[in-house]
Amino acid sequence: MATYQPAPFTQVGRPALVRGPGDWWGRVELITPAMCGPNSLFVGQLGDWTWDAVGAACHLDPYSAVDPAGNPVYLSFAYFRVQACRELSVEQLTFGDRLRVRSKVLSCGGDSVLTVHQISRYEGESGATPSGTAASTDDFFRYDTPDCLHVETFNRWIQRSGAGTNHGLRRATPVGFRADHLEQIADEYTPRRIVSSVRRAAGFRSVGEPPPQVRLALTYQVSASRDLNGVGLLYFASYFSIVDWAVLQLWRSLGRSVAGFLRRRVRDRQVCLVANANADDLLDVEVMMYRDVSGEDVIDVSLRRGQDGSLLAVARQRITRPAD
Repeated sequence: MATYQPAPFTQVGRPALVRGPGDWWGRVELITPAMCGPNSLFVGQLGDWTWDAVGAACHLDPYSAVDPAGNPVYLSFAYFRVQACRELSVEQLTFGDRLRVRSKVLSCGGDSVLTVHQISRYEGESGATPSGTAASTDDFFRYDTPDCLHVETFNRWIQRSGAGTNHGLRRATPVGFRADHLEQIADEYTPRRIVSSVRRAAGFRSVGEPPPQVRLALTYQVSASRDLNGVGLLYFASYFSIVDWAVLQLWRSLGRSVAGFLRRRVRDRQVCLVANANADDLLDVEVMMYRDVSGEDVIDVSLRRGQDGSLLAVARQRITRPAD
């Protein structure tokens, strides 16, 4: 059996990551047309930045990772959270914006890692390297750094369990992956508890929350022309896109305008990704909403495979509606 050794990870086509104090990796990014809009493009960029940070921190090339037999292994997203603030939300980003991106990779035990990103506007010169002091890990999890997006991605390595299907993905560790040198995530911040709870409950609802005021059942067919990534898996950012599509259907069912949907601010996005899907799989989508005491819409979405009812993903969004 051949044994494959990974090539050293070299960043290509993007600003180089600069390692700073506390093992935070930083760089400045220019927002281009392929990185923003009322869609999942920016979330896709966050995924790329996660892969880059894991590659730099864990000393391997995640884009060509393989197991000892040479079979592809992929860094998957089990949980993804994007928290906005009043001054900066995903919906505000547009062509030409410059962002300072600071990223840190933390060990969650075994081959699982948590990557956190602190993202703020950058007003310095083009081409300059990131500067300033990033938050400590404790500071990050207070989520109160002004003018920042706070992003968390819980990542596990997976591979296909058989040829020609995205069902039944299994855990696998690539050759050369190391996480023993990373800072261990404190138990109070671990995403494992969130993921376990959400999977058991098939949602983010907690005891004592108000009952849903609106429910909507939808059907979505995975599109071979839109939803898959370059290796044929349902792209993680497509889950976000499907959730946004479901939220838009709910929005319309309430008689709200598309213009208002485009002006909304999603203060908090959470997605727990449980399984993958094949092209042309039919998904059952359930959407529920209630309005909390602050006046925000709290919208829960679940995605299930129509053939057998198995859970693919659950999501929650907290949305601030625009003034009429």
